[in-house]
Amino acid sequence: MPRGVAPTLALALTLSAGSCSLVHHEQRTDYTLSAPLTVDDPGFVRSLDNFGSVMVGGNAAELLENGDGVFGPMLEDIKNAKSTIHLEIYIFKNDEAGRRFADALIDASRRGVKVRLMADAQGSKLDTLREELLAAGVSCHDYRPAKQYNYLGRRTHRKLLVIDGAIGYTGGFCVDRRWLGNARSKDEWHDCAVRVRGPVVAQMQAIFSEDWTYTTGEILAGSIVYPKLEPAGSMLSQAMKASKGDASSLPKMLYFMAIEASRRSIYIQNPYFLPDEQIRKSLVDAARRGVEVKVMVPGPQIDIPPVRMASRRYYGELLAGGVRIFEYQPTMLHSKSLVVDGLFSTIGSINFDARSMSKNAEESVSFYDRGLADAIEAMFARDLKRCREVTYEAWKHRGASARFAEFWSSAFEPLY
Repeated sequence: MPRGVAPTLALALTLSAGSCSLVHHEQRTDYTLSAPLTVDDPGFVRSLDNFGSVMVGGNAAELLENGDGVFGPMLEDIKNAKSTIHLEIYIFKNDEAGRRFADALIDASRRGVKVRLMADAQGSKLDTLREELLAAGVSCHDYRPAKQYNYLGRRTHRKLLVIDGAIGYTGGFCVDRRWLGNARSKDEWHDCAVRVRGPVVAQMQAIFSEDWTYTTGEILAGSIVYPKLEPAGSMLSQAMKASKGDASSLPKMLYFMAIEASRRSIYIQNPYFLPDEQIRKSLVDAARRGVEVKVMVPGPQIDIPPVRMASRRYYGELLAGGVRIFEYQPTMLHSKSLVVDGLFSTIGSINFDARSMSKNAEESVSFYDRGLADAIEAMFARDLKRCREVTYEAWKHRGASARFAEFWSSAFEPLY
């Protein structure tokens, strides 16, 4: 082989492999619908099978609000666990909330329950709790420890608790003192979650298992992990996951399809509201065809002010298009819920930002049920009383300093 050919060939193969890798990880994020849908159309439900799992019947779900409403049932179910406890969480801190959960998990492990805890290495800080958990027999692992390559770009933002393979929780909650209480002050965040029973819990278990196997190599299987689940109610439900490397953004697909299918109402609560251009257009189109579109976001108590500034930069096109925006005043609003036409709803870990849509490990549970939709709408109505509506005129006449802050903050939008 002539001199120089081998190195050139090696470089070409390397570049080719890199190109293949880039193609493999490139994600499509712009979508169209092949046919018109409405939420009350049976075809809408069947179309949800696009999102990696199927809508299954026989489920029951209870809407829970704030730390007082969420942590009590969770800790009680941990106390009564018989076989397994699986917790995947973004934030687990060594504070009052962490102490309560650590004590509950330690007690469960000591009485023979198999406890698996997976906390994100960036968001969590277990400190001395880790040694206590390990000493009690808890299988405790970090998702993507900091020493691993590309750590900052890969994190689990999932909030999942599955007990005995039969009871599942998801929502915006984390194990942190900010989630204690009942949103009575700026130190007590407002959030929501669902407690779920029925066949869909097996899908929630599978989502936990994906990250657990990725992190530890242990394949979770057998009846102790996946028990036979009898119907617990009448709800149709589906658990959806998002993972880095997905060919499409399943969270965006879900939201886009639901918004496009709306005919009466869309109510969104989300703490980090940075929808891309296509979702913004879809919301405006919905408002212009007569859908009542209301979006609730944090107000001045937001924990990451640049996110609020970046979000406000896009308020004008939404407000001018008929979308109504409300900023929650008393404390940080961390709820991540969507309810459409009083029938379809979803709650989980997903934010309306680039990281949730395409980078993080995320999950949500969707429901096709008027009863749960009514409960979420009632929560939304109660929260509206603690909001300040943003008007187009007020937004249009904001000062130069606000405009500069919005422009500067939006430069970091892909990082939020």
